[in-house]
Formats: sequence, C-alpha cells, structure tokens
Amino acid sequence: MRIEIAPENGAALLSLQSLHAGQWRDWLVDSALASTISTPPCFPLVPFANRIADGRLKSSSEVLPANRPHVSVHPIHGYAWQAPWSVGRQEVNSVELSYDGSDDPWPWRYRASLSFMLAPQELQIHMKLQHLGAGLMPAGFGLHPAFPTDGLLGVKATTNAFLAADERCLPVAYRVGATECTDLITGSLPKPGIDSDFDGWQNSLRMEWWDRSLLLSSDPVFTALHVFRPKNKPLLCLEPVSHLTGAMAVDSLPEIPAPQMLRTNEVLEGTLVFRLIHH
Repeated sequence: MRIEIAPENGAALLSLQSLHAGQWRDWLVDSALASTISTPPCFPLVPFANRIADGRLKSSSEVLPANRPHVSVHPIHGYAWQAPWSVGRQEVNSVELSYDGSDDPWPWRYRASLSFMLAPQELQIHMKLQHLGAGLMPAGFGLHPAFPTDGLLGVKATTNAFLAADERCLPVAYRVGATECTDLITGSLPKPGIDSDFDGWQNSLRMEWWDRSLLLSSDPVFTALHVFRPKNKPLLCLEPVSHLTGAMAVDSLPEIPAPQMLRTNEVLEGTLVFRLIHH
C-alpha cells in the first residue's frame, strides 16, 4: 500500500493505492476528477462538517464567511482543508500532521491533528480536535473521500434517518426509515443528485466493485454519514462526520442533536479505517 499526502494543501489525501497482480490500483478518484467538484480526492473536515446556514452560529454572534462563494453562500467543510498543515513525526508507515487554526475565521482557538498509518491492505486515519481557548467551543469533524463509480455495484450501510434537503442543500425534514435508508441497507447505489446526511450511522459501510471491495469503519464519535453523488460525474463521496448539517446553525430542525461542546483543553477524537479487499 502507498498514499500521497499534501500537507500544504489542507492535509489532503491525494491518492490511496494498493498493489495487486503487479499493478498499483487506485481507490480514490484522481485529482483531475476531484477538481470538477472543487475539492481534493480526500480531505479533513475541521472544525465543523458540511454547511452552516448563512454562517450564523448558535454559539457565537459572529457570522462566518463563505469559504467557497463560487459554490455556496454557506461556509462548508470547515476551514482547515484550505490551510497548510505542519508535518510532525514521520516513520516508514506513518505520518502526523497538525494545524493550529490561526489561518481561519473560526471564533474559537483550536488545534487539529491527523495521523495516517499504513498496515497490510489497510489505512488508519486518526483525527483529533482540541479546544485551546476559553469557554465552550462547538466541535465537529469528518472526512471527505471521493470514490470512483465506474464499475461500482453498490454501497451497503445501516442508518436510522435521512435529512431531506432543499435546493441550498440544507435540511428541511428528518425522515426516519426513509427510502434512502432502505437503499443503503439493501446495498443499492445512492441516486445521482443526493447531497445530504444519514443519521444513526452504525460506523461501518461496504463498497462493492466488480473486482474489489472496500470496508470503511469508524469509532462511534462519527455518528452520521454524508452522501454526495453529483449528477453527470463518475464519483461518490461517503463522508463520516461527527454531527449533522444544521447542528451548529441558528436555524435547525428540532430532531438534529447539538454538536459536542468542548471546554478548554478538551479533545474530540476518533479513528477511521479503510480496509481494501481484492477479488
């Protein structure tokens, strides 16, 4: 196995490859395809995940600026993925990156770290977010990998509810046992155009191509799964996140749980594991 990371580009994971039958096999989309949705192939969501409507926070009077105004009027994906990270400890099969939050407009001081660890047919990514300031900080994180849909047969995962979204990709209804949940349970492909959250994710999913499988699992801190499949593009994003869209926003559905609130020096952390299986 081998990976390519760009610390200077928001700690982006540019490639994830495994050796099979003497050839390197890509598991993520390439950078050219990812650029069609204005992102790297895989990147961290820190210190919040997904969108905050109009940048208006429940926990602060400050209004967050949109960080991709050409795509959305809402702040999206956090800010750390657009800032350079520092490289820390590095070994043959692991590397640690960190970011101190100083380059973004988040109202609270924080430090984020990412650890990438390679094992046979497996990649582990440990995420950590620490509140460094005073008072309480709403905390969230996630990962945004984009996978190729060419040859993809299905995605299987267990979730409890689906957030129906409007044309702004903001939640308008919390639907327990929705058709979208059933599709995931039965292993169907998410429909083109989907761009919203599944709540109550059971921390495991399986992707099946005709010639391989990928198992993505996580610690329980990742309570939800955001699914994004753009129309007319051969990619699918499956994003484990620690909170739902709207959790930090002033206007939110009553069913959406509040995000974790960190006191000074408290930490939010968890691990994600990609397990690669060749057929």
